[in-house]
Amino acid sequence: MNKNRFALACVLGFSLIAAAVSSSSAASRDVADTLEQPAGISALASRLAFNAAAMAGERLVVAGMRGTILYSDDQGLHWQQASVPVTVSLTGVCFADAANGWAVGHRGVILATRDGGAHWTRQMDGVQVAQSILQVRQDPDRVDEARRLVAEGADKPFLTVQCMGDGRVLALGAYGLAFSTQNAGQSWQPVLALLDGSDSRHLNAVQVLGGRVYVAGEQGALLRVNNDLQGFTRFASPYEGSFFGLLATRNNSLLAVGLRGHVFRSVDQGASWQPVSLASGKSLTAATELRDGSLLLADESGQGWLSRDDGRSFRAVLPEERFPLIALLALPDGGSLAVGTHGITRFPPSALR
Repeated sequence: MNKNRFALACVLGFSLIAAAVSSSSAASRDVADTLEQPAGISALASRLAFNAAAMAGERLVVAGMRGTILYSDDQGLHWQQASVPVTVSLTGVCFADAANGWAVGHRGVILATRDGGAHWTRQMDGVQVAQSILQVRQDPDRVDEARRLVAEGADKPFLTVQCMGDGRVLALGAYGLAFSTQNAGQSWQPVLALLDGSDSRHLNAVQVLGGRVYVAGEQGALLRVNNDLQGFTRFASPYEGSFFGLLATRNNSLLAVGLRGHVFRSVDQGASWQPVSLASGKSLTAATELRDGSLLLADESGQGWLSRDDGRSFRAVLPEERFPLIALLALPDGGSLAVGTHGITRFPPSALR
């Protein structure tokens, strides 16, 4: 396994390794399939590894290992565990409004909630994903590839999800997986522009800016499609390493962050990218824009990096060696929620000055 692939597995909760394990373990042991077994309720759930965080109105929602989803109505002081129908690890979550949200994860699973994250139902899984791709393939070479997906079963993880409004949601994942719904999940279809254009690279991050959808992934992948998920563009990448985070700012800039402290900034909708100096060689794993417009990054050690000039420069703001952070979420009080390998933490505004 090369360094890029190893780092991707670590940063995103060992998505590729764990997906394969969960797929094979159910077949080799007399246990319930992880797609059919509900997530267990535990008093220690908040100490598990979490990969994603989002806001459902004023409610905080986090998602992570073994199908665990927690929600808080007091800005993270107390957490309740949601009812989730699967035990696969979840890697992304988004909300269209206070009630309607989606989560994605291992084994091609897509979950939906209609009550702000308290209860979830399964809308899609890897078996259906593979069958859907096979149904739309016409080219003989593509048909053979789709048949392999069907034969391999539900072993490909989704890695991120973006709510786009008006019932539209985009789910992206390993090996170029790209699916969307136009009707709040009543049906899901392959996004061929991204599925084909990605060259089977992992798609790790997605942002919407100026009516267009931007995607970042492994091996320097930087892509764009129009709001209707057509009109594919592949940008010339500023480096060959993987990107784990993508951030669109209120000033219409784009930041792509990834391996070994690499940060790149674009002010022309991705047409060109300039390197941003960072005093770290550690992989950057998360990014968010705070309430005051400051930009916050986190790396694999738990170190934070803050910019007050729209990403032109960054300085360290959080202590190192906290624990590896995987996602950041800006909070209404000006601080940030952070989740990672050892659970949930919160950075008050005073820590981000």
